[in-house]
Amino acid sequence: MTTPTINRLRELYPKGRFEVRRFRPNIVIELASEETGYIENLWVAKTISIAEDIALRIIGSCTRCAMTTLPQGDLPKDLGILSTIAKHNHVNVGVYATVHRGGTIHRGDPVRLEG
Repeated sequence: MTTPTINRLRELYPKGRFEVRRFRPNIVIELASEETGYIENLWVAKTISIAEDIALRIIGSCTRCAMTTLPQGDLPKDLGILSTIAKHNHVNVGVYATVHRGGTIHRGDPVRLEG
């Protein structure tokens, strides 16, 4: 999941609390400020490298369900979360990946998109 995706959803539905923990991703990638929208949608069938050793092959979009609308900790129930995702990105937030080269990821590690 990328920060531009979360930021775009916040713009589309400002009264909703689009927080990363609603989506339970394994990795959140913060991209440069000029990147907007659902960037990871463009990564399907490509590989991302993290740090020097790790390679993840993006295999598909992550379709979301009603779990994103349920209360979690201090996040309230909000059906508008899923309806916004459905209306603007075909119910997808984030992507699935397979590990081609594993390793340990650290906050701030560089991420590169490869073909």
